[in-house]
Amino acid sequence: MRRLALLFMALFIFWGCTNDNSDRKANYNPDPKVGAKATDFLFRDIDEKPFRLSEHKGHVVLLYFWRMKCRECTDAMDPLELLYRKYKDRGLVVVTVGADTMHSAPIEDVRDFLSRHGISSVTLRDDQGFVSEAYNVLKAPMAFIIDKDGTIVSIKEGKTDWMSHENTSLMESLTK
Repeated sequence: MRRLALLFMALFIFWGCTNDNSDRKANYNPDPKVGAKATDFLFRDIDEKPFRLSEHKGHVVLLYFWRMKCRECTDAMDPLELLYRKYKDRGLVVVTVGADTMHSAPIEDVRDFLSRHGISSVTLRDDQGFVSEAYNVLKAPMAFIIDKDGTIVSIKEGKTDWMSHENTSLMESLTK
């Protein structure tokens, strides 16, 4: 029942209320796959600044879903930050989506972790699971790489070496 309520709330957020009569339609996809359009969302980062995925069209976006108590997740944050720093001037936007609740990882602990590791990418706190549900993320770590046109080009599940030749080559080709 809670899951159904979350789905309806997520749908409301993604479709939003609009007074204009434009032909804009939500692109909610309950099971995103490579080749599909990425689901747009509007969410606040941990500093309460709004982040809308569609506002980053023209950039490569890497959505990284993680949890503080997941060793694979936290171990990947430093290499992910290196990847971000290497390609941010070429248009890479990294968005780390923290899937912890305020009980499993208080915001102060998350901020402390990010500060200690020098993480400078956008960080969202998805403690209600809206963004995770929109991308059908059931466990972390999981990442979606979205090209400049908003299409999912790669999905990474589990441990990922972000500085591997495969991943840097992918970033080279996408950020040309």
